[in-house]
Amino acid sequence: MTRPKRADDNEAVLSQQIGHPADAQRFTVNLSAGIGHELRDIAARHRVSESSVVEIALRQLFRRVSGAALGVFLRDRGACLRRRS
Repeated sequence: MTRPKRADDNEAVLSQQIGHPADAQRFTVNLSAGIGHELRDIAARHRVSESSVVEIALRQLFRRVSGAALGVFLRDRGACLRRRS
């Protein structure tokens, strides 16, 4: 399976549309409590799934920011590999 193209690739970028449920993959992520509350609030207020909010937010981010720039941005803000213990 090929991955969708990102903004820093020379081909088409990710679609702005939510992917089909049959093509969905499950991810488990750790979020700060504040982000989790905001995510649930937005999803509930607009009567959409939390995964839809996350997917569209990531699609918009990946369309606008190159992988290299995102990596630098994340590292500059203390991002690291993290595991919940």
